Amino acid sequence: MKYSERVAIAKKFVDKNKLFTVLALIAVCYLGGNFLFSKVNPDSDAEPIQEEVVETAEKNSLQWRFYWSDLVVLAVAGGFCTVMIIRERKKERDNL
Repeated sequence: MKYSERVAIAKKFVDKNKLFTVLALIAVCYLGGNFLFSKVNPDSDAEPIQEEVVETAEKNSLQWRFYWSDLVVLAVAGGFCTVMIIRERKKERDNL
């Protein structure tokens, strides 16, 4: 499928589903704004006491643990993606 064909399909989808497109744009704007403005610290004037910083750092330190289920999920997802990539490549070779 060529780029122009994909663009035509996308334009048809947007024309048919205007409500979905508007809702998707609103959601993207909301998430982007939330991400950008969540980084702003309104209390930047007040410096915390050093003891409080150490205590909160100890409480907020995250420990990463390896679970065998993580390896299984990674292997299954990686295998699925590999199979799909191989299928797409085979399909493209057949189209040539």
